[in-house]
Amino acid sequence: MTTATFSYFDDSSNVELLDLVKRFAKRAKASDPGAHQLSYHQDKVAVSLGFNNWSLLHKHVMGMNWSARSDFRSLVGGKPILGQFMYDHAMKTIVVEDAIKTMKDWARQEYMQLANFAYLDNESENGFSWPSVDMDDELIDQFIGDFPEDLIRQVGYDLDGEEGPWGRPGAYDT
Repeated sequence: MTTATFSYFDDSSNVELLDLVKRFAKRAKASDPGAHQLSYHQDKVAVSLGFNNWSLLHKHVMGMNWSARSDFRSLVGGKPILGQFMYDHAMKTIVVEDAIKTMKDWARQEYMQLANFAYLDNESENGFSWPSVDMDDELIDQFIGDFPEDLIRQVGYDLDGEEGPWGRPGAYDT
């Protein structure tokens, strides 16, 4: 069993970002000699990020799109103590073999080898009458943040090289 530990901060979801900020507030509460409640520390973090309170920060983070999430990560990263905490604690450890199996199983469930359903076409780029998908990109879209990017790309490369090209039957049916 091989494990891999990687940072997911750059690819974190809204929920993961909020959880990390909340963990920071909990850590501050644990070291608080005045024994303030967690809500006090959550509000303090929210104010340091430019929000009036935790509730408004929560609402903002949960409604962010990809671009806003990137801006928020930059904002958080610009705060020396909070940013370092986020980078240090946005870590996941996975079992590599399980991750590979999960990704391959998903790919085989969602896609099919073109050789199994498309006609041969010598004039097309992929040799088939059906467009192929880039399995790297499909896996990245599905699993980024859950698994390390280099492992995802390797699985995509292996699937394309060993079993591809891949397509989604019925994707262009009308």
